[in-house]
Amino acid sequence: MLNDSPERLFQRAQSRVHRDDFGDTARWVYSGSSKRVLLIHGFRGDHHGLQALAGALPDYEITIPDLPGFGKSGPLPTHDLDSYGSWLVKFHSDTGPYDLVVGHSFGTLVVANAMSKSLDQRLVCLINPISTRASNCHDAANRIARLFYRFGENRFIGDWLLRSGLITRAMSIGLSKSKSLRTTRFVHDQHAKYFSGFHDTKSVTEGFLAASSGSVFDYTQNLTSLTLLIAGEKDSVAPIAAQHQFCASLQNAELEIIPGVGHLTHYEKPVEVASRIADFLGGNS
Repeated sequence: MLNDSPERLFQRAQSRVHRDDFGDTARWVYSGSSKRVLLIHGFRGDHHGLQALAGALPDYEITIPDLPGFGKSGPLPTHDLDSYGSWLVKFHSDTGPYDLVVGHSFGTLVVANAMSKSLDQRLVCLINPISTRASNCHDAANRIARLFYRFGENRFIGDWLLRSGLITRAMSIGLSKSKSLRTTRFVHDQHAKYFSGFHDTKSVTEGFLAASSGSVFDYTQNLTSLTLLIAGEKDSVAPIAAQHQFCASLQNAELEIIPGVGHLTHYEKPVEVASRIADFLGGNS
């Protein structure tokens, strides 16, 4: 498996998945005979974004819900962090227990918020955790993003703009740091297919505000579980220096850095990420 490409892992996982909706939440379950793992994807994605990672963990039963308002899941009344956290607490309680809960990017904020409520989970993994509050960043990229989503609220052009393939490609280029042309093509293809699968403009613009206004540092007192942090060496969204600071602020955390990748470690190096997860699970069973 160590030589398997992300697209091959993605295809392999497809052979063991079935859809099993839970209320308004579209839930995708990847069969396995070992431990149960819950994966929470990032902003604007759906379960497909973590499917290559599921393919790299063939022995585990993997559950990946589409976040409310994205993919095939229905929306929430309001798409703020507290609403997503409350949704996850209920989803986890009703479909668990799980041996491990994993969040990626915006999913790390959802998991952390849920932990600040009543989510009872012994083992947690945060991949590319959002350690800087984007709303406080005033560089060109963040200013453009805020302007883009503000225009996305426009009832005449918002939906067209938010689903624009050109904009999606620009985002994909900015997030991917892989030097592999094959991996880069896979990432761009995934984003082109699934990055615009949101319920409506309200879901995605409110989701952006939630993603850009939060930081995992807001929840350091609540993250007392055994926690594995996985960071990308070249991540410009969640820089390495902040990851080290975040790890030091937690009671029971360890940090693994994946070399040569940015904010899309699960796409670019799924085998390496899966290996860290398996070691973490095996060492804390």
